[in-house]
Amino acid sequence: MQIPTFLLRKLYVKGSLENVDDGFKFKLKNSISSATAVNFKPIKVNGNEYALDATTVSSEDGDVSSNEISEENTFLIKVGLEITVHVKGDQLAAGEHTIDISLETKEVGDLAFDVTDSI
Repeated sequence: MQIPTFLLRKLYVKGSLENVDDGFKFKLKNSISSATAVNFKPIKVNGNEYALDATTVSSEDGDVSSNEISEENTFLIKVGLEITVHVKGDQLAAGEHTIDISLETKEVGDLAFDVTDSI
């Protein structure tokens, strides 16, 4: 089952992109269906790719480094769950940014979409 990109973009919490001391973060909120992430792919911002070990995914269930998400160490994404994606590195410049998000779920396979937000 392929989920249309326009629906996937609704997962992004608009206005959540912000700089933090050691990089930047943004939020996703699952409004579609519960899923099990088995692979998280590198986040890209304005075409710049960030290493998986510099990205942490957090929810009420805990934190996990993106490079630790696998078939054996899944990350459950429940409906209504808010997820924070924290990327360590340089802060983003003020202005508009395009964020590419891609992950693989057990239920529907690859999910890939891009969003635009501003700092």
